[in-house]
Amino acid sequence: MADKTIPIFVPSEKPVKLAKWKIKQGTVVTQGQVLFLYKDLAGDGEELKKFKSSHAGTVSSIKVKEGDVVEPSSAVADLEECRHPTVMMEMCAECGADLRSEETKKLDVAIVPMVHSVPELKVSEELAQKLGKEDAERLLKDRKLVLLVDLDQTLVHTTNDNIPPNLKGVLHFFLRGPGGPGRWCHTRLRPRTQEFLESAAKNYELHICTFGARQYAHAVAELLDPEKKYFSHRILSRDECFDPRTKAANLKALFPCGDNMVCIIDDREDVWRHAANLIHVRPYSFFQSTGDINAPPPIEEKPKLTIGKNGTQPQVQEMPTLDAEPDENLEKPANNFEKPTEGSNGKVIKEVMEEKPVDIKEGNEKIEEVELPPAEPVWTETSDGQIEVEDPDDYLIYLEDILKRIHKHFYDVYDKMGQKQIPDLKIVIPEVKSEVLTGTSLVFSGLVPTHQKLETSRAYLVARSLGAEVTQDFTDKTTHLVAVRAGTAKVNTSRRMTEKKSSKLHVVTPDWLWSCAERWERVEEKLYTLQRGGQLSSAAGALQQPAPAARARRRPPPPHALGTLHGHHQPAALLLQRRHC
Repeated sequence: MADKTIPIFVPSEKPVKLAKWKIKQGTVVTQGQVLFLYKDLAGDGEELKKFKSSHAGTVSSIKVKEGDVVEPSSAVADLEECRHPTVMMEMCAECGADLRSEETKKLDVAIVPMVHSVPELKVSEELAQKLGKEDAERLLKDRKLVLLVDLDQTLVHTTNDNIPPNLKGVLHFFLRGPGGPGRWCHTRLRPRTQEFLESAAKNYELHICTFGARQYAHAVAELLDPEKKYFSHRILSRDECFDPRTKAANLKALFPCGDNMVCIIDDREDVWRHAANLIHVRPYSFFQSTGDINAPPPIEEKPKLTIGKNGTQPQVQEMPTLDAEPDENLEKPANNFEKPTEGSNGKVIKEVMEEKPVDIKEGNEKIEEVELPPAEPVWTETSDGQIEVEDPDDYLIYLEDILKRIHKHFYDVYDKMGQKQIPDLKIVIPEVKSEVLTGTSLVFSGLVPTHQKLETSRAYLVARSLGAEVTQDFTDKTTHLVAVRAGTAKVNTSRRMTEKKSSKLHVVTPDWLWSCAERWERVEEKLYTLQRGGQLSSAAGALQQPAPAARARRRPPPPHALGTLHGHHQPAALLLQRRHC
């Protein structure tokens, strides 16, 4: 950390007598600190004078004893200048130097912020590497990995709209804005969130990484983890992000030795630049009229294709940016809410926005996509006056299993390598995912527009990432026909092939492929069998880039046939020590 040695000379042109040392070898001194007392032999020999250090650093050696007479050209000690390895709010945490001066600005001082919630605390690259290596060794010893957890529409769904105050299972908190009146936030935890966190914490060190403001992120973390046993202070909010549109920029600072052991769960791929170590989560939507209130604008860029057998999933999740308006009064809305219109059956009546149909062609046929309206939640009033909403979301069951498989695969590879090399999750995660449909061969009908190449289509990339082979036409190895509708040439051909082949050829809807991709498991084909003369699959529209209006209303994915499975005031050294505790 300190690499420049400065000799300390006698502050006189004539011999002096060193009377008393005020420091010892190894002492960290600040600029202006008294180092020793001395007597000027040329003048009044009884008067003691103070010698103050002109630099901050560490005393590496003391060359003169007390009582010795020192010549003007002789050095009395050596000082290793402080390189300011730890900086807090423009002040060195080691020597206390004010780093706002022009001289210190020229030095290579600490620039890496390693503590999530304290961006003002920075360390040098050398110290960051040392701390990062220690973190990796600790994780390997505990046989854990790192999990970066998104909040909005991954574990929670939050709205700023007025809602019934007696809505069961919705938590309310108030955020005061700087210079503004503030706003109420109403948050619903995804079903099985607590069970998911408890399970994940056994194999992963959990970190929150959200585009919500710092105040919002810590408030939601308090709801998720009131005892701070899962996340502790490891919370990265929008205020600490280097880039307002991507979270990937912070990875190098948080994990200076690399992100080999970092797994990410998020409902948006674009904010992580479609990273290979990302698990794309099905967005959680409870308040049907609200999307992600903290979402940045979508990043329009072509996803990087992973070269290899696993393929990629370059879907860009576009979400609206909702600017929360402060309430006119600061009181929690009690009776001043927009009551949902109820029909005679007790269901909430909502307007379903219309979308223009998308034309998908196969041969000379024109297929008009018809989108089915999303299933609306049923609102019922309990005996205690609360409104209970049925929430069938069961995604965390599958996500929990996915994370367990990734953890097991990582440490199986680590053990096979003799625990001498650290595997890379950017390779491990695609390998685990590619096992889902290994041994299958797919043909599509009505999923890819005629003007688009098969290899660039969404369906192709999803199937390849799951380990399936995809061909344009039928082969002897074809196991599945994924068709949007019955009656097409390929569907009719598949039925004739089924009669001739001893092995069954599965004819399924696109919902089957999306369910496999969502759950990372081969879903039972009979649950998604294409019916004769049946309606179009509501999942067919997922292949196309969704219209802005469709994303704005944040409709849930089509229902599956499977159903429901039932501190700034702390010392900098202490903050660094606890950064991953």
